[in-house]
Amino acid sequence: MRVARTTRAVIAVTAAAALALTGCSRAGEDAGASTGKASGKKDATIIMSTLNNPFFVSVKNGAQAQAAELGIKLNVQNANNSDAAALNQATTAISKQTGILIIDPVSTQSATSSVTQANGANIPVMAFDRKPSGGKLATFVGYDAVQAGRNAAKSLAEAVGEKGKVVEIQGLLGTNVAQDRSKGFNEEIAKHKGITVVAKQAADFDRAKALNVMTNVLQANPGINGVYAANDEMAMGVLSALKAGNLSKKVKLVGNDGISDALAAVAAGDMYSTNAESPFALGQKVMTLAADVLAGKKVAADETLQGRLVTKGGAKEYADYLVGLGDAADVPPSLK
Repeated sequence: MRVARTTRAVIAVTAAAALALTGCSRAGEDAGASTGKASGKKDATIIMSTLNNPFFVSVKNGAQAQAAELGIKLNVQNANNSDAAALNQATTAISKQTGILIIDPVSTQSATSSVTQANGANIPVMAFDRKPSGGKLATFVGYDAVQAGRNAAKSLAEAVGEKGKVVEIQGLLGTNVAQDRSKGFNEEIAKHKGITVVAKQAADFDRAKALNVMTNVLQANPGINGVYAANDEMAMGVLSALKAGNLSKKVKLVGNDGISDALAAVAAGDMYSTNAESPFALGQKVMTLAADVLAGKKVAADETLQGRLVTKGGAKEYADYLVGLGDAADVPPSLK
């Protein structure tokens, strides 16, 4: 938990419709959130958990494109997977009275300090992808991580013919995204009685870690039939391990996010599928909501986007969809 992207005023509407965007309220004080009075400001600070992952680079690109279209000055910060750096960046942004603080938490617990600090300074704060565990948000937007796990489990069950031994490579378990993707996967895979999950290992959404983890898993569990990687960066590491063991054509691999490398692998038949969640569209939606908050408009407490499962037969169609969003950068050369 995923790996990890519009021409521009029209794109927000297009992306929302194409991704089956739905709003839902959180329980508690955030339910039915209202942004209050308009601040009159047209600037925002976004703190990315990392820019060392194609998914989040594409989120940034989508956010910058939409911010430019909406006339919002966007300051992008990279926490580089450091809780301390994220907190320092938030503190600086708050001290400069940013119009709105937008965060993608490194971990859900640590982000609470940034949220409560913004709350105390009467600066609206919103989060995306990963939800902070405390504080008051103007809104949260992210993909349905539980459903992503379910989609992956169904696809993997289909790929292995409803029987065999499979492995789950989990994300950064300190985040709700990793927890929810794992929850959805395990709830759904348990319905397929001919399938046994023989190993569950976390690789922190990291490609290199996934390569090492999968190499060790293969040594301890010969004869596996399938692998679910909770994001496509990890799926790429898993694929490298499978290729090193001459298993890439035998072991079915399912990922999540729909990054360029994964789409290329799906189109080539090296991966069975990916639950594609356009990060470019997510970045665009983040800034559309931020603009509403700055304008004092009412927004839902939660906005939930749905991904789409992409197999070999649908890879070109999904690539064309990304191009339609203005996101040709995330389309692999083989699908252009």
